[in-house]
Amino acid sequence: MNNYFITQKPYSIYHRKESKVIGLVNKALRRFKTGLHIKPLDVTVDMNTVEQRINYYHLLDGVIAYGIPGDVVELGSFTGQCAILFQKVIEQNGSDKQLHLFDSFHIPFAFKGNVEDELKENFKRAGLKQPIIHKGDFKETLPAQLPNQVAFLHIDCGFGGDSLAHRDVLLHCLESVYSRMPKNAVCVLMDYYDPEENPEGLDINPGVKLAFDIFFKDKPEKIVALFGEMYNHAYFRKV
Repeated sequence: MNNYFITQKPYSIYHRKESKVIGLVNKALRRFKTGLHIKPLDVTVDMNTVEQRINYYHLLDGVIAYGIPGDVVELGSFTGQCAILFQKVIEQNGSDKQLHLFDSFHIPFAFKGNVEDELKENFKRAGLKQPIIHKGDFKETLPAQLPNQVAFLHIDCGFGGDSLAHRDVLLHCLESVYSRMPKNAVCVLMDYYDPEENPEGLDINPGVKLAFDIFFKDKPEKIVALFGEMYNHAYFRKV
């Protein structure tokens, strides 16, 4: 069992060759023993970084290893670049947890083809069991179609635009799922950004932190910011 797959197709699609200039710079950095290494960054295809996938792997693997009851849920799946990793970890561990994906599959930006079909095809390419798909607006599918218990949750429903509208969507997600999370269940929040933790980070979807601060104002859970290279995310563990 290993996690090498996170850098391989179809878990990682985008493979950018280093330019000669970058190669020469890295050679010089090694020669002078700087301990530094530069690399090109582009997550426009994968939609997440290698560092984020490493975090997903260990968090879900831990939930399974410690026997936290419940299924695995993702709110906002797009073409499944995170979801196929979740299913891979489930199958590697021989777990009977089910993977539930919630998405409207209506993408407000240009995308060639059918998003839901592409997601299913990615699972097929990876040789993985197809997930349970809940198609529709979150207001219609949550909490009605959620499993009774959720051991691991990934929320990635950023859509840009109005941060207050995004905040309200996140609040609905948290209100729907929180009570179904048993003790020590894990929830990962994509795009959670705290400038005090990472002053140089990118605040892509500020509605995430706005929602967390409101919902957890009177709750014991604490947020843990995670390094994700150019993207931000964080998690909390149910108390």
